[in-house]
Amino acid sequence: MKNIFESLDWRHWILSHAVWIAAVAIALVFGRAYIAEHDARVVADAAIKTAEANVTNLQQQIAARDAIAAQKVQVITKIVHDVATPAQAVVAIPQLTDVPLNARVSIDNPAQVSVDALPLVNILGQAKIDKTNLDACQADLKSEQGIIDAKQTEITALKKKPSFFKRVGTVAKTVGIGIGIGLLIGGHGL
Repeated sequence: MKNIFESLDWRHWILSHAVWIAAVAIALVFGRAYIAEHDARVVADAAIKTAEANVTNLQQQIAARDAIAAQKVQVITKIVHDVATPAQAVVAIPQLTDVPLNARVSIDNPAQVSVDALPLVNILGQAKIDKTNLDACQADLKSEQGIIDAKQTEITALKKKPSFFKRVGTVAKTVGIGIGIGLLIGGHGL
Protein backbone atom coordinates (compact mmCIF):
# COMPACT_ATOMS: atom_id res chain seq x y z
CA MET A 1 0.00 0.00 0.00
CA LYS A 2 1.28 3.35 -0.97
CA ASN A 3 1.83 6.02 1.64
CA ILE A 4 -0.70 8.86 1.35
CA PHE A 5 2.08 11.41 1.25
CA GLU A 6 3.72 9.65 -1.67
CA SER A 7 0.53 9.78 -3.69
CA LEU A 8 0.19 13.52 -3.22
CA ASP A 9 2.58 15.79 -4.88
CA TRP A 10 3.16 17.97 -1.86
CA ARG A 11 5.09 20.56 -3.81
CA HIS A 12 2.19 21.02 -6.18
CA TRP A 13 -0.23 21.28 -3.25
CA ILE A 14 1.88 23.95 -1.50
CA LEU A 15 2.29 25.99 -4.68
CA SER A 16 -1.41 25.80 -5.51
CA HIS A 17 -2.33 26.94 -2.00
CA ALA A 18 0.52 29.43 -1.51
CA VAL A 19 -1.77 32.36 -2.16
CA TRP A 20 -4.13 31.24 0.59
CA ILE A 21 -1.28 30.47 2.98
CA ALA A 22 0.20 33.93 2.33
CA ALA A 23 -3.23 35.56 2.73
CA VAL A 24 -3.78 33.83 6.09
CA ALA A 25 -0.28 34.77 7.26
CA ILE A 26 -0.78 38.40 6.23
CA ALA A 27 -4.23 38.46 7.86
CA LEU A 28 -2.71 37.12 11.09
CA VAL A 29 0.05 39.75 11.03
CA PHE A 30 -2.40 42.58 10.32
CA GLY A 31 -4.85 41.25 12.89
CA ARG A 32 -2.14 41.17 15.53
CA ALA A 33 -1.04 44.70 14.64
CA TYR A 34 -4.65 45.92 14.82
CA ILE A 35 -5.23 44.25 18.21
CA ALA A 36 -1.99 45.65 19.60
CA GLU A 37 -2.93 49.14 18.40
CA HIS A 38 -6.44 48.76 19.81
CA ASP A 39 -5.09 47.64 23.20
CA ALA A 40 -2.64 50.54 23.26
CA ARG A 41 -5.49 52.93 22.44
CA VAL A 42 -7.63 51.53 25.28
CA VAL A 43 -4.74 51.94 27.74
CA ALA A 44 -4.08 55.47 26.47
CA ASP A 45 -7.77 56.39 26.77
CA ALA A 46 -7.83 55.14 30.37
CA ALA A 47 -4.70 57.15 31.18
CA ILE A 48 -6.23 60.23 29.54
CA LYS A 49 -9.42 59.88 31.60
CA THR A 50 -7.39 59.56 34.80
CA ALA A 51 -5.27 62.57 33.88
CA GLU A 52 -8.37 64.62 33.03
CA ALA A 53 -9.91 63.72 36.40
CA ASN A 54 -6.69 64.78 38.17
CA VAL A 55 -6.60 68.05 36.23
CA THR A 56 -10.24 68.76 37.11
CA ASN A 57 -9.55 68.02 40.79
CA LEU A 58 -6.48 70.28 40.78
CA GLN A 59 -8.44 73.05 39.05
CA GLN A 60 -11.14 72.80 41.72
CA GLN A 61 -8.49 73.00 44.46
CA ILE A 62 -6.97 76.08 42.80
CA ALA A 63 -10.37 77.76 42.52
CA ALA A 64 -11.18 77.02 46.18
CA ARG A 65 -7.77 78.26 47.35
CA ASP A 66 -8.11 81.42 45.23
CA ALA A 67 -11.58 82.10 46.68
CA ILE A 68 -10.30 81.74 50.26
CA ALA A 69 -7.31 83.98 49.50
CA ALA A 70 -9.58 86.59 47.91
CA GLN A 71 -11.77 86.63 51.05
CA LYS A 72 -8.71 87.05 53.29
CA VAL A 73 -7.34 89.85 51.10
CA GLN A 74 -10.72 91.56 51.20
CA VAL A 75 -10.76 91.44 55.03
CA ILE A 76 -7.16 92.75 55.25
CA THR A 77 -7.91 95.52 52.75
CA LYS A 78 -10.96 96.57 54.78
CA ILE A 79 -8.94 96.64 58.03
CA VAL A 80 -6.21 98.76 56.42
CA HIS A 81 -8.74 101.04 54.72
CA ASP A 82 -10.67 101.68 57.93
CA VAL A 83 -7.58 102.85 59.85
CA ALA A 84 -7.58 106.65 59.99
CA THR A 85 -6.19 107.46 63.43
CA PRO A 86 -3.30 106.18 65.55
CA ALA A 87 -5.77 104.70 68.02
CA GLN A 88 -7.41 102.71 65.21
CA ALA A 89 -3.93 101.59 64.05
CA VAL A 90 -3.18 100.26 67.55
CA VAL A 91 -6.40 98.19 67.36
CA ALA A 92 -5.72 97.05 63.75
CA ILE A 93 -2.07 95.94 64.17
CA PRO A 94 -2.89 92.75 66.18
CA GLN A 95 -5.46 91.83 63.50
CA LEU A 96 -2.77 92.06 60.80
CA THR A 97 0.03 90.12 62.53
CA ASP A 98 0.54 87.50 65.21
CA VAL A 99 3.86 89.08 66.22
CA PRO A 100 3.58 90.77 69.64
CA LEU A 101 4.51 94.30 68.55
CA ASN A 102 3.02 95.91 71.67
CA ALA A 103 1.51 98.71 69.58
CA ARG A 104 0.54 101.87 71.45
CA VAL A 105 -0.08 105.51 70.74
CA SER A 106 3.12 107.45 71.30
CA ILE A 107 3.08 109.53 74.50
CA ASP A 108 5.15 112.42 73.16
CA ASN A 109 3.36 112.54 69.74
CA PRO A 110 -0.27 111.32 69.68
CA ALA A 111 -0.20 111.23 65.85
CA GLN A 112 2.32 108.34 65.92
CA VAL A 113 2.18 104.72 67.00
CA SER A 114 5.08 103.10 68.84
CA VAL A 115 5.94 99.41 68.62
CA ASP A 116 8.64 97.24 70.10
CA ALA A 117 11.70 97.38 67.84
CA LEU A 118 12.87 93.73 67.85
CA PRO A 119 9.48 92.21 66.93
CA LEU A 120 9.13 94.87 64.21
CA VAL A 121 12.52 93.89 62.76
CA ASN A 122 11.50 90.21 62.91
CA ILE A 123 8.24 90.82 61.08
CA LEU A 124 9.90 93.04 58.47
CA GLY A 125 12.61 90.40 57.95
CA GLN A 126 9.99 87.68 57.54
CA ALA A 127 8.08 89.90 55.09
CA LYS A 128 11.27 90.35 53.04
CA ILE A 129 11.95 86.60 53.11
CA ASP A 130 8.38 85.90 52.03
CA LYS A 131 8.65 88.42 49.19
CA THR A 132 11.93 86.87 48.01
CA ASN A 133 10.43 83.36 48.12
CA LEU A 134 7.30 84.59 46.32
CA ASP A 135 9.40 86.12 43.54
CA ALA A 136 11.36 82.85 43.22
CA CYS A 137 8.13 80.82 43.15
CA GLN A 138 6.65 83.05 40.47
CA ALA A 139 9.80 82.69 38.35
CA ASP A 140 9.73 78.91 38.91
CA LEU A 141 6.07 78.84 37.88
CA LYS A 142 6.93 80.56 34.60
CA SER A 143 9.73 78.05 34.01
CA GLU A 144 7.40 75.15 34.85
CA GLN A 145 4.85 76.51 32.38
CA GLY A 146 7.61 76.60 29.77
CA ILE A 147 8.48 72.99 30.57
CA ILE A 148 4.82 72.00 30.31
CA ASP A 149 4.55 73.74 26.94
CA ALA A 150 7.69 71.96 25.70
CA LYS A 151 6.38 68.58 26.91
CA GLN A 152 3.03 69.27 25.25
CA THR A 153 4.86 69.97 21.98
CA GLU A 154 6.71 66.65 22.37
CA ILE A 155 3.44 64.81 23.04
CA THR A 156 1.86 66.36 19.97
CA ALA A 157 4.85 65.36 17.85
CA LEU A 158 4.81 61.81 19.21
CA LYS A 159 1.09 61.42 18.52
CA LYS A 160 1.68 62.21 14.85
CA LYS A 161 2.81 58.68 14.07
CA PRO A 162 1.72 57.17 10.77
CA SER A 163 -1.79 55.82 10.55
CA PHE A 164 -2.52 52.11 10.76
CA PHE A 165 -2.93 51.75 7.00
CA LYS A 166 0.29 53.67 6.30
CA ARG A 167 2.14 51.25 8.59
CA VAL A 168 0.36 48.31 6.92
CA GLY A 169 1.60 49.59 3.57
CA THR A 170 5.15 49.82 4.89
CA VAL A 171 4.98 46.28 6.28
CA ALA A 172 3.48 45.04 2.99
CA LYS A 173 6.34 46.62 1.03
CA THR A 174 8.88 45.00 3.34
CA VAL A 175 7.20 41.60 3.05
CA GLY A 176 6.94 42.00 -0.73
CA ILE A 177 10.63 42.79 -1.01
CA GLY A 178 11.41 39.73 1.11
CA ILE A 179 9.21 37.52 -1.07
CA GLY A 180 10.76 38.97 -4.22
CA ILE A 181 14.27 38.27 -2.95
CA GLY A 182 13.18 34.76 -1.99
CA LEU A 183 11.74 34.12 -5.44
CA LEU A 184 14.88 35.44 -7.09
CA ILE A 185 17.07 33.21 -4.98
CA GLY A 186 14.74 30.25 -5.44
CA GLY A 187 14.48 30.82 -9.18
CA HIS A 188 18.24 30.65 -9.69
CA GLY A 189 18.54 27.41 -7.81
CA LEU A 190 20.94 28.62 -5.17
